[in-house]
Amino acid sequence: MVGRLLRVTSLLVIVLATVFTVWLINLGVQPVIAVAAGLTVPVAMHALPLGIEFLVGSIVDRRPTSRLGTVDAAAMWLTESWRSFAVFNIDQPWRSAFAERSIVADPGRPAVLLIHGYMCNRATWRSWVLQGLPRTWNIATVNLEPAFAPIDDYAVCIAEAVALLRAASGAERVTLVCHSMGGLAARAFLRAHGTDVVEKVITIDTPHHGTVFARFAQGANTQQMRRDCDYVRGLAKSEEQVEFICFASQHDNLIIPRDSQVLACAEAVWFEKIGHLAMTTHSEVLARLIQAVERPVASVAPAKISSAFNATRIAPAQG
Repeated sequence: MVGRLLRVTSLLVIVLATVFTVWLINLGVQPVIAVAAGLTVPVAMHALPLGIEFLVGSIVDRRPTSRLGTVDAAAMWLTESWRSFAVFNIDQPWRSAFAERSIVADPGRPAVLLIHGYMCNRATWRSWVLQGLPRTWNIATVNLEPAFAPIDDYAVCIAEAVALLRAASGAERVTLVCHSMGGLAARAFLRAHGTDVVEKVITIDTPHHGTVFARFAQGANTQQMRRDCDYVRGLAKSEEQVEFICFASQHDNLIIPRDSQVLACAEAVWFEKIGHLAMTTHSEVLARLIQAVERPVASVAPAKISSAFNATRIAPAQG
């Protein structure tokens, strides 16, 4: 569903850029300049709302660690704009059918299920799956469909994906690696199916306590990601005996306030100068992810997923 929708919107963007180019030429602008201006339209359509998001984030988040200089802020904004363009205009519309690696029947290998976020599909992970994540892992992806369904509905497709990965690999337990809303979907899965088949959960930029921007998006799932809404408060009452690691960006443009990315019972790994989507391609995030998946599982006592904003460990990383 997401792929089809994004194919339509990406084609409309091409039409818009073409019309803009022709209009400039008709105004007497030199063709080379008009074409160059037209080529900026697709990226600019991402850059403008992202700039607003970063601005709002800087206003709401007054912590000293969130302050950036002009050069760093501009670099992060441009990187996130390009990543957003690549995700929504290239990868997800046209490359979501990429072939996954073959699963090896070896229970000794880490079995990892990658779970994407809101208005995304499995192509979110294309870069890391094709080149980045270790070849010694058994990796699978999942599409959360329908795109605008309540988050609890995604527990079914996650359960199916976990079962398939366990059957093919022989692994007793699976590690869930989740981006954005995918982390809430994983928690919904744990609430519905328990933790017996889950090794650990690693969330990346997940709005565990909601985000102020959710009120501007569409779908039942976005209503459940609103700041301190009933849904996230309900998840906070769950008791789950599984290790949680929260990867979070000090400068995330979409999860505001940024403390929402961290669960009180979880280990927190903080990064700097990285935007929301760029976290799924950044080399430092990838390196920390590999370390987190491959290290021994920590001993976890049953604990409530508290809504308090504290963490057991904070490890900033330069972006």
